[in-house]
Amino acid sequence: MSDIKNREVLDDPMRNIYWSHLKMMRACPQQYLWHKGHPDHDLGAGKGKRKPLPDESKDSEHHQLMGTVLSRVVEEIYDHELYRDPKTIQQKVREIVEKEFVEGENKHYVVWSYMTRESALDVCHKGAQNFLELMKEHRFLGPYAEAEMRMTPPMNKYFNVCGIADLVYRDKDGKIHLLDGKNASTPMKYEDEDQLRWYALCFRLQYGVVPDRLGFFYFRYPRSNPPEKHFADKDAEWTGFVEVEITTDDIRRLGREAIETNRAIHRGVFEPNPIPKHCTWCKFENICEPRQVQKKRNAAKRGMGKTKTPDPTEQGAGIIDLNMK
Repeated sequence: MSDIKNREVLDDPMRNIYWSHLKMMRACPQQYLWHKGHPDHDLGAGKGKRKPLPDESKDSEHHQLMGTVLSRVVEEIYDHELYRDPKTIQQKVREIVEKEFVEGENKHYVVWSYMTRESALDVCHKGAQNFLELMKEHRFLGPYAEAEMRMTPPMNKYFNVCGIADLVYRDKDGKIHLLDGKNASTPMKYEDEDQLRWYALCFRLQYGVVPDRLGFFYFRYPRSNPPEKHFADKDAEWTGFVEVEITTDDIRRLGREAIETNRAIHRGVFEPNPIPKHCTWCKFENICEPRQVQKKRNAAKRGMGKTKTPDPTEQGAGIIDLNMK
């Protein structure tokens, strides 16, 4: 009976708060509404449904495709313990990339204009091999390891906090590491460290302990291939792994924010908050009226700044001649 009840809770989207929900509600409540839907709102496809997006307004999902492929590589490595056979792991990883890439193309809306299919596939192959280097150097192994760990603990009787960690493992000393993989071209430029802290909150509520270490690892940039530019600690040597600090105050802060976010979602009021750095990553930017009004206003301001002010000393400037005669 308890399994059935838990399944019912998880099937109710109003009972589950994910990191993406929190992040969107922080940036723009309307963005959350349009992406996720709400039972009190009809956005054009019926109450509870997300806002439909015209085909001409859709952005290519090639980045999501590459991220999905690399996540599946990590999952397969740990699910099938491929690391136990070093002689065959590289070939098996190449086969996983080929298979997952083809399957992913059928699930994502991809337009091969920004980059070619061959380039995207090459990024995936290199990223998968780079992960093997990262795994070996940083010892992402131990008596226990799980990729794509799903956590759905209750925050209170009203909702669950949820997250899917790319990799969680316990090392030989008993320390727990919770990691997230990134395929970013400029490490730490857009990453939000609170994403990992949110996963730590989920882990704490589900297992009763806070992970000992949090961090991002970068598929494109192991130690042997450092990025030309990154926004991590400039004084530290680049290793392909960036540790994220966490404190008890972080856990409490995110717990309070989770409760506030849940209340805001249930109130059902989702005001737009157009801010360029957030709107740029929103797939609804082109059909969001407040954002389009803002863009026109900003463009007009830039245009005014470029307009030349007439010089009254110039001939033909339309200024009354004040010369004394």
